[in-house]
Amino acid sequence: MTDDLRRAFADITARLEDLHAIAVEGQHRDSTPDIHRVLASHLLSGLAGISAEVRSMSARSEQRGS
Repeated sequence: MTDDLRRAFADITARLEDLHAIAVEGQHRDSTPDIHRVLASHLLSGLAGISAEVRSMSARSEQRGS
């Protein structure tokens, strides 16, 4: 595994940990619907970013394999 691929996995791990914290925050009893909307928006944005990064990693891996 190349250094840049290892870094990409480390970055994704950190981003997933951040999203985990957001998901945990959404479980608080006193969260308002507005808070839930904001947290859901952050989750969607974060997941979209992770998805794009994974697609990019996959494409780079395929290019190296060819």
